[in-house]
Amino acid sequence: MSPGRRSLISLVVIAVALLAAAAAWRMAPPPPPPPSANLQPVFDFPPSAVRAIAVRTWQGTLRAQRGPDGWQLEEVRSAQPFADGAGPAPNATEVDQTLATLVREIVTMPEIDRFPLEAGSLRDFGLEEPQATVVLQLDSGEERALEVGQLTITTAALYARTLPSQDVLQIGTLVFNNIAAALYRLRALETPDDPP
Repeated sequence: MSPGRRSLISLVVIAVALLAAAAAWRMAPPPPPPPSANLQPVFDFPPSAVRAIAVRTWQGTLRAQRGPDGWQLEEVRSAQPFADGAGPAPNATEVDQTLATLVREIVTMPEIDRFPLEAGSLRDFGLEEPQATVVLQLDSGEERALEVGQLTITTAALYARTLPSQDVLQIGTLVFNNIAAALYRLRALETPDDPP
């Protein structure tokens, strides 16, 4: 076989291999979506439907209502004083932004897992005496609550439930960061303790 003929055959073989590789690449299935793509929010309503929030946790307490001019703080108390003191008092816009952010973060928090609650097993999830309770009052007058229990066995998430549902959820641990951030930003407006 002549060298020219061998070169032509080699070029044909290379071209066929390239065409086969291109066809195989186009026929490959798309990669699966990331696990977070299928996560649902804890609550089934938008943050704009919330007109009041009440938070009670080991970190402190907070109560606020949304009015025509935005969020208005009714009470804020930190369980422990902050190392840098009270800091400057936030203005009305900063209070509104802080509370709107807290409501948005809680309402849109992703639900990692959900399963039915077994009878008498609240204690197993730290939900008999929750670490935190967040009560949201909606524009419709309905109240929805999030109770946050203990860490999961892997310590990567927290057990929780949204009342009135009895299902147990797993949520991320950032809920405590979100509450702490709001308490810190509003620390100068702390409600004084009632005298004994």
